[in-house]
Amino acid sequence: MRLLWLDYQQPDPGRHRPGVLLLVAGVVATGVTSADYFAVAAELDAAQSEVAQLRLTAAPQRPRAAAAAAAPVAAGHEAASPPAPTAARWEALFASLEAAADDTVTLLSLHPGAKEIQISGEAKDFAASMDYVKRLQSAPALANARLTQSEVAAENPRHPVKFALVADWRGAP
Repeated sequence: MRLLWLDYQQPDPGRHRPGVLLLVAGVVATGVTSADYFAVAAELDAAQSEVAQLRLTAAPQRPRAAAAAAAPVAAGHEAASPPAPTAARWEALFASLEAAADDTVTLLSLHPGAKEIQISGEAKDFAASMDYVKRLQSAPALANARLTQSEVAAENPRHPVKFALVADWRGAP
């Protein structure tokens, strides 16, 4: 007669084999990933040191290039960069923009230059954008305001007109 085990607590010898194999596979995968990480970290360190070395060798050349570019200015030639706008010009510009504003136009951006300013905005319709350009033409700080671009925003359910205009600053140097 065969021996019958009634003890349910005794483990089956083959029951732990998949768990042990999975543990070994995880340890091997962790080892391979760590090796790859350290290899990439070493490559990154080498690249960063190479960049630092290149910056050190290129650094002495920059002051010579800057001195060569500044030599004509020191020799009596005038610089090509325009002077910065004064605070009074800015105040006059903002006062003119506020005086020309109404609830049908929204300004989106201002891009000032030495003699011109580019303005982009959004109007309720094309007529409102043209009225805004006319009001800017009579502004004290601006002259020769002209519409350069207009487009109906079809993605917006109200269909506003996006516009861009250019105006000359009065009293520009």
